[in-house]
Amino acid sequence: TVAASGPIERTILMIAIVGFMYFTGEVLKPLALSVLLSFALAPVSRLLERIGLPRPFAVASTVVVALGLLGVVGFVVGEQLTSLAKELPKYQQNIETKLKSVFRPDQQSTQDRLEMMVDEVTARVVRKTRQKDEKEAATIQKVAVVQEPSFQERLRGSSGPYLEFLGVGGFVLVLVLFMLIGREDLRDRIVELFGHRQISVTTRTMEEIGQRISRYLVTFALVNSSFGLVIGGGLALIGVPYAVLWGCLAAMLRFIPYVGTAVAATLPLVFSFAHFPGWLQPLEVAALFGLVEVALNSVLEPVIYGKTTGVSALGLLVAAMFWTWLWGTLGLLLSTPLTVCLAVLGKYVPSLRFFAILLGEEAEMKAEVRLYQRLVGLDRDGAVEVVETALRKQPRAEVFDQVLIPMLSRAEGDAARGELDEAELAFVWQVVGEVLDDLEGVEEFDLATASLGAPGSTEGSRELVVGLAVHGRSDALVLRMLGLLMGKSGVTFEVLAEGESPLHTAERVAEMAPRLVVVSHLPPEGLTLARYLVRRLRARVNEMPIVVGRWGAAGDTASTAERLVEIGASQVLFTLAEARERIMKVVVPSSNPSEVHSGAPLPA
Repeated sequence: TVAASGPIERTILMIAIVGFMYFTGEVLKPLALSVLLSFALAPVSRLLERIGLPRPFAVASTVVVALGLLGVVGFVVGEQLTSLAKELPKYQQNIETKLKSVFRPDQQSTQDRLEMMVDEVTARVVRKTRQKDEKEAATIQKVAVVQEPSFQERLRGSSGPYLEFLGVGGFVLVLVLFMLIGREDLRDRIVELFGHRQISVTTRTMEEIGQRISRYLVTFALVNSSFGLVIGGGLALIGVPYAVLWGCLAAMLRFIPYVGTAVAATLPLVFSFAHFPGWLQPLEVAALFGLVEVALNSVLEPVIYGKTTGVSALGLLVAAMFWTWLWGTLGLLLSTPLTVCLAVLGKYVPSLRFFAILLGEEAEMKAEVRLYQRLVGLDRDGAVEVVETALRKQPRAEVFDQVLIPMLSRAEGDAARGELDEAELAFVWQVVGEVLDDLEGVEEFDLATASLGAPGSTEGSRELVVGLAVHGRSDALVLRMLGLLMGKSGVTFEVLAEGESPLHTAERVAEMAPRLVVVSHLPPEGLTLARYLVRRLRARVNEMPIVVGRWGAAGDTASTAERLVEIGASQVLFTLAEARERIMKVVVPSSNPSEVHSGAPLPA
């Protein structure tokens, strides 16, 4: 239903879903937290099952161990906090001294003295007025009725928040246990919910979501634990008391994205300010947090989290803002796993593909689209970089057929619709021409080009092949690409100048008497001219092979190619690699066709 709906219907549906999640957050938040914890504990439970424990015992052992670790950490942190609370009054004098040194220097200026005098006079006037008001108010007696709260009200007021927390925690714990024990049953229910026709998509989606979230949680836990160890060790070296406390808090608070790190750094920084008489140690604490966080944010996290979650850093930041607005602090904690789920759904569900595009680690844009975007934006250097990157990864024939030719066809189509003006189209032609100029004389060493240099193909015995551009400069540029692909062969490839009528072109071809003619036609324009030119050529040269290249139009209907063959074309081809192979079969019939292919490197 979603796939069949239009953009307006999908937008309304998304708004309705967000509204539903907002108003039902109190129910969905514990459920989402339970799913997250089940993903985190599932690998440990599976490991215990492989050892031989039954699933209920494996799940129970996993949960007990996790709760035990949390209890130990909580006990250590609680002890340290209790000890810290007892010693806080000792630091009052140090804090007052530092604040006075910052806000009240020893030497007072004239302005400071005047301000103090005004404050003293104002205080005297206020004190006399207050005394007069108190004497007048003493004659009036006020009576207030105070109702003593009941035992139930006092109990509810003192223990209400804790009972609510314990209730939600117990509910989450029970959900985690049931999810871990019956994970196959839960998976079966989800498959049944989405229907039997979507079994493969549903299964792949669930498997990838589980793998990504589990990897993320394990990686996140290891990184945060390492962060806490480094911070705790660094604070101990600096001499900050309760280094274990600050290290544990730094590790735990860092599970809250973006905000947790700032809070984790503020606590020991304020404590060092209160504890140490000088300013050196607080500055060292700030430098320690700054260096470690910069190292993580700039080096490790973009690589680790991006590869682990498959979500871009910008996508994670925007998603964190959204989930925080929707569900508060818990939404911020769950933002990364929920965003991973959306990115995976966008990968497998066509109607949600915009999630994969917006949140994906890498922009899924074809090289020919990226090249065309750079050219429309008049970015010459960016366009050249796209082509050079493609040439480093792919053979030249593939780059021509899959990048340059589709881009030229797209530009011609936009120009025909008036979406690309003449100056912009001329810029496209110019940049492509410059790219081909740079490739001129630079041979590509692979089996295809090596096989073109057939024995006996000396300079004196070179065969002539003529290329004819049907419509515009794009056709001529494609013929230049074909000439570059011929490499060191026994072929002289010559492109006739544009602008001549089909009749004059046919006469020139007859005079040149080539071995083969290649008619270059780049869709979408020029099909009528191509037919007329083929008809004229066949009428003038009866036996000569005429190859028509409808570049990049392999998805055409068969009637178009059949029509061209009926009026005189020997063969209709769609790629430059096919055209190169066809030329070599005609010019060098003894060559082995299996050796003439694209993309195979020479053996060492």
